[in-house]
Amino acid sequence: MVSFWRSLRRTRQQSYKLARLVDTRRHEPCDKGGIHIVCDIDKTYLETEFESVIRMARIAFEAAADKVTVAGASEVLELARWGELAAPLPTDGEFPRCLHFVSSSPPQLRSVLAEKMMMDGLDWSSETFKDQAYNIRMGRMDLLRQHVAYKSLAILNLIAGAGPNARFVLIGDNAEQDAYIYTGIKLLLDGQLSETGYRLYLEHAGVETDVAADLAQGISARNGARIDTVLIRNVPGYVLPEEPPLTDIVHQFDNFFQAALLLMVRGILPVTQMWPLVRSFHNHYGMTQKYLGALLQAVQAGVPETSEVGQAAAAAFALLQPDEALDREPASVFSRSLAANSSKLSLLGEGIVLQHAKRWQQKMQEEKAKREE
Repeated sequence: MVSFWRSLRRTRQQSYKLARLVDTRRHEPCDKGGIHIVCDIDKTYLETEFESVIRMARIAFEAAADKVTVAGASEVLELARWGELAAPLPTDGEFPRCLHFVSSSPPQLRSVLAEKMMMDGLDWSSETFKDQAYNIRMGRMDLLRQHVAYKSLAILNLIAGAGPNARFVLIGDNAEQDAYIYTGIKLLLDGQLSETGYRLYLEHAGVETDVAADLAQGISARNGARIDTVLIRNVPGYVLPEEPPLTDIVHQFDNFFQAALLLMVRGILPVTQMWPLVRSFHNHYGMTQKYLGALLQAVQAGVPETSEVGQAAAAAFALLQPDEALDREPASVFSRSLAANSSKLSLLGEGIVLQHAKRWQQKMQEEKAKREE
C-alpha cells in the first residue's frame, strides 16, 4: 500500500498534459462552417443527480432506460440539427447541422449514454468525455471535480476543427461552471480577451497557472469562428449569480420550450416549427395553455411585430386560445433572457472584463458554499 502511494507521488511530479483528458469520438465530418450545436449532458440533457458520493456512484450502474431526459430536450436538439422534427432527409446545404455533446462524465459511460440518446431518437456528430483515469494515474484526485480547463479545451478543439466562419451555439446548465466556460470562449473569439487575458480568466476559476498557460498557448487558428448564443438551463435548486455586463452574454432558460423560443429569436431554429413545439410541450410535457400563452406574448413584446418570429408567435397564440389568465411570472424571467444584450460588454477593455470575471467567480463560490451548508 505504501509503495502505491509513493508511485502516485512520483506520477504527480511528471508533466501534466491537459489534452490527455479529452476523449472525443467523431461520427461524421464536421469541418464545415455554418451553425454547430454543442450541448452538455448531465443536468442539461439528462436529469442527473450528482450532489453526493452515493448519487454519483449510482450513475455508473444506471441502465439507459433508467435515465431521464430533460423535458423537450431531444425535440429541440433534433430541430436544431435537422430543421424539422422526425429527422427528415436534409433539404439543403444547411442541414444536417453538426451536433456535439461535451460531458464531464468518464468515457466508461459512453455506451449507455449513447443508447439513451438513440432511444430518444437523436443522432449526433461527436461526443467528448473526460478521461478521469488519467487524473487518477497522475495522482491528481483534486482535479476530478475541476472541469473548467478540460471543457474549455474540448470545445476549443471542436471550434478549431470547424470550417471557416462557423457559428457555435453552446448549451449548458447552472449547476457547475458552464456559463463561465462558455462566456470565456466567446470573449476570446470576439477578441475581448487576448491569450494572456484568457489565461488569467481561467486562473480566476481555479485552473492552475501552468495548465491555463498550456491551454491558452495551444489555441489553434479560429478561422473566423464565433459563439453565436450561450444558453444556460436553470436547474431547480441552483442559482447562477449575476455579474453584468459580463453575464449579459448568457441567455438563461427554465425549460426547453423557452430555449427553443430564444433560438428562434436568434435565427437558429425555423419559426415554422413554433406551433408544432407548442402542441408537443402542451400534449407531452403538461405545459398549460396559460403558461405557453404568456411566453408567446413575451416574444411578441420583445421583437418587432413585423418580424417573422413575431408573426409566428402571434399566429401560435391565436391558435392556442388560452382560456385562463396568463401566467406572468415565468414570462417575466423569460423576458429578461430575451432582452439580454452584450453591447455594453463589448465596450470594456480586457482589464475591466477580468475584474468582472474575478467577482463573478467569487459570487459563484459563495453561492456554492450556501448550497452545501
